Amino acid sequence: MVEKEKAEEIMAKYNRNFGTFTKNATRKEFKTVLKYVAEEANRKQRKLVGLDK
Repeated sequence: MVEKEKAEEIMAKYNRNFGTFTKNATRKEFKTVLKYVAEEANRKQRKLVGLDK
């Protein structure tokens, strides 16, 4: 879960404030966090539907 740790670290840098994060984050930080969020949402949806165990 390297991505999770990296996303958590980035959000901690911006005090877990999404508004501050969107205004001040670099393009790479923004992409990393949103990629993690999207992958996690997809994983939870697959588990809910029963496609992933």
